[in-house]
Amino acid sequence: MGIRSVHLAYGSDGFTLQFDDNRIEATIVLPKDPAPLANPHESFLQAVCTPLGSPSLREVAHKALERVRAEHRKPKVVIAIADHTRPVPDHLLVPWLVDFLKIQDATVSVLIGTGSHRGSTEQERKRMLGNASERFPILNHDCEDPALVLVGNSKCGGACWLNPEWVHADLRLATGFIEPHFYAGFSGGSKAVVPGIAGLETIRHFHRASLIENPNTTWGSHEGNPLQALTREMTAFCPPHFIVNVTLNRAKEITGFYAGEVGAAHDAGCREALNESMVTLPRRFPIVVTTNGGFPHDQNFYQTVKGISAASRIVEPRGTILAISQCEQGLPSEGAFERILATPVSTDALYSSIRASEVTEQDQWQVQTLLQCLAKARVILSSTLTAENRALTRTSHTSNPNQTLQELAQA
Repeated sequence: MGIRSVHLAYGSDGFTLQFDDNRIEATIVLPKDPAPLANPHESFLQAVCTPLGSPSLREVAHKALERVRAEHRKPKVVIAIADHTRPVPDHLLVPWLVDFLKIQDATVSVLIGTGSHRGSTEQERKRMLGNASERFPILNHDCEDPALVLVGNSKCGGACWLNPEWVHADLRLATGFIEPHFYAGFSGGSKAVVPGIAGLETIRHFHRASLIENPNTTWGSHEGNPLQALTREMTAFCPPHFIVNVTLNRAKEITGFYAGEVGAAHDAGCREALNESMVTLPRRFPIVVTTNGGFPHDQNFYQTVKGISAASRIVEPRGTILAISQCEQGLPSEGAFERILATPVSTDALYSSIRASEVTEQDQWQVQTLLQCLAKARVILSSTLTAENRALTRTSHTSNPNQTLQELAQA
């Protein structure tokens, strides 16, 4: 017994949290850490040849490209992927898909699902895609592109605008990473399309205040989750012909493939991610220390809200969340997140205003989630944010998480 050290995921290098376990009785909550697949490529081949809810990838592609062959023209294949804030192993998945189908590189475009946020930079694209970034044209989705295509309207009145490259493609493929998600229950699946490559009007409707406030819009629940239902309904207007999603362990190594029809493949992956990633606890805690999973998840404060949201599920009312997240890219400054946070009213007044709003501003939803957490607990942030940015987060701050934890435990 004595000084205990716990290595936390923070940036690329991690952070060592130290505390005296004679004074602090700590419960360490971690997801399971399954072994990586012994041969990921062989597992990929098996997944696309014997998919879920779908004929094999080769059969799907053959049928999708029938008209192209009849018209004697070059096919147009689009692969939708996540942006630079997600650890999807697209440097493997994208070339594996193209090589398996034996299609020419010139027929393929990779479409980065940025949602309503900035495009991935050239350096980020190289990190995400490796050599594949030089094989194929890489396109950043633009949610305000005037060429967006209206593909349908949801039952709840939302217009579904999608990227024209996707809508006009002959073969639409999507990759993704399945993990618990604070809104949709789980990431991956149809989220590659909505909100990934959707128009801003669609994204705003998808994140409207009443939907974010719904208690079923939450972590680890994809059945009965209204936001998950909406992404699937909208994606069905112009769905992927085939998806390849993965689960990852703590080292971000592939532990499973879920390929085929978007709903069936995603459902199977969600069940496994629930088993691997979520833990049932017998009680809430007065102090919860959390991170945002390290790089690339903790690049900015916007993404860090997700880790704070997870911690809010297990913190006692009026307890404290100590969030340790690098935020090397700031709040960020693009979008309306910073501007909304800087609104010159109290946190309670801002929260009430957002909940009552009939018009959804871009990034309003992330502020709303942060304010939901602040209504439950005090949040202390440790980050590399500038003093100016720290002042906008509406949280407290510490430059020494170890000391702060000790002080909290002694209070």
